[in-house]
Parts: sequence; C-alpha cells; structure tokens
Amino acid sequence: MAGCSTQNVSGDYYWSMKRIGLGWGGLGATLGVAAALTASAGVITAGIVFWAVVGGYFVGFSIGYAVEWFSRLHEQNPRTITIKGRVVCAGRNTGYPGFPTFADGDWTFNISRLVVTMPDGLSVEEVRTRPAPDWGESTAHKTLDPDSGDHVLHCEIGSAIGDAVAIGRAVGTVAGAAIGGAIGAAIGCVALGIFTFGIACLVAILIGIAVGAAVGGLAGDLAGWAVGAIIDGANDFDELGEAIEPGCEVSLTGRWVTDASHQHNEIHDIESFQLLECGIGDSKEGLRVAAGVGIARHPTGRDP
Repeated sequence: MAGCSTQNVSGDYYWSMKRIGLGWGGLGATLGVAAALTASAGVITAGIVFWAVVGGYFVGFSIGYAVEWFSRLHEQNPRTITIKGRVVCAGRNTGYPGFPTFADGDWTFNISRLVVTMPDGLSVEEVRTRPAPDWGESTAHKTLDPDSGDHVLHCEIGSAIGDAVAIGRAVGTVAGAAIGGAIGAAIGCVALGIFTFGIACLVAILIGIAVGAAVGGLAGDLAGWAVGAIIDGANDFDELGEAIEPGCEVSLTGRWVTDASHQHNEIHDIESFQLLECGIGDSKEGLRVAAGVGIARHPTGRDP
C-alpha cells in the first residue's frame, strides 16, 4: 500500500532532499577533497579527487539526512489541536517492492473539508499556513491531494522505522567508511608492498572509504528498517491505521507542526482518531454511521 503524497501549491516539496543532497552531500565532498589534498601534500590527481568526492559525499549525505530527519518537525503553538474532515487518501508508506528502506513506514492520511474544533478561535487558514514560531519562514505552503485535487491537511501516525533508518544509515556509513579505509590501507599500502605513504596508497585508502561508506550505509539502512519493524510489531503498529479509508469523516487530535522538509503544516503524530461516518463508494458520496474508535482501530477488528 502506498502512502499519501501531497502537492505544494506554492512551495518546494523536495526542499529538504535538495538541502541534504546539495548542502550536506556537497559539504562532505568538499571536506573529503580537502582532507585528501592535505594528506597528499597538495598533489592533485583525478583518482584522488574522484574518490574523495564520492566517499565524502556518502558520509555527508548520511549524516545530513539524520540531522534533517530529527530536526524537520517544528511544533506550533498551541501544540495540540483537534480537527474534523473527510479522508480523501489513506495508506501506509511501505516503500518500493524489494526496497522497504526507501520509506518511513508511517500511516498517512490527507484530510479535506476541514473544520477546527479545538481550540476555539483557530481558523482553517491558520492551521494550513501559519509557520511554526521557530521555523524561520514567512508562511507554510498550502497542499493539495494530487489525485482528488482537494485542499487537504496531511496527517500521520509515525512509525519507528523512519527514526531507526536515519540513525542506522548514519552510523553504518561512518563505520563503513572507517573500516573501508583501514582495509584499503591494508591492501593498497601493505599487501601490495607500497610501504611509503604515496599517491597510490592514498588512492587505495580513498577507494576503501568510498566503498565502505556505500556498503555500510546500505547495511545501516537494512538494520534500521529491521529494528524499526520489530518495534512496530511489538506496538501493533500495523493495525493502527487500517480502519481509516477514503470516504470516512473523522475527528482527530494530534501534534500540529510545520514539516520543514516539505514546507507545509500537518498533524504529526496523531494522538487520537475517531471514525464518525463512512461513505459508500468514493469520498464525494453519501455518508453512513460507522464506528467510534481510538486511534484508527475498530473495537472488534475490521468490518467484514
């Protein structure tokens, strides 16, 4: 099941990935080249530059991803709000077939026809566009559901997978780079008889760092995904959002934040979720009473 995506009306949905890829990755590549040139006493070769860029980029990207991941959500004031609305998209971010670590595992929902029920005096416009106090931008950007075209507020129930993968990737990349560099030194500088620290020895070390960072990052991804999946399994996470489907009218309470990575406001995490009514067919048809539940769960399981 694919999760729910949003389309920013005027913002840059991929702002964070550009910041990580160009900013953190570029910083890592630059520092990698600087360190390599220092070690080579200023001697520049294509091999030194290429492998220093590759290894530095992998390390910078992975560290930057973890930093941005844990700093992307900026709390609003008030922290907790309650809204009502119609579900136009519901699903879990499960990733591409064979590549589960490419997704954070969250339950995601796009809610249209918003009504703010708590606190009094907070408007729908504020909920959708007011930036968090510490975000530093002038406005959060309105979002649309790309399939229905409805104006929506994005809401999520957070999985442990996203946090675990961010940590695992960073740790795995750094550890892999260190181990790879040591192996490169052992092979290129010792086993091949290059006992002096020359250019060939340095290139071997840089190749080891780059390959080790790539392999370590992938291993950290997989390990993080496995740890997160185990935590989710222990918390019965797979069942938390299964009852929420398009066409349902819901009332939900949760943490109101600005997601800097996508430049929009959302509720993340949902703390309580009630099904009020569910439609027959798509989200624009009539409603019928369905159930009152806790967090997106029928009291006795899914309806037959």
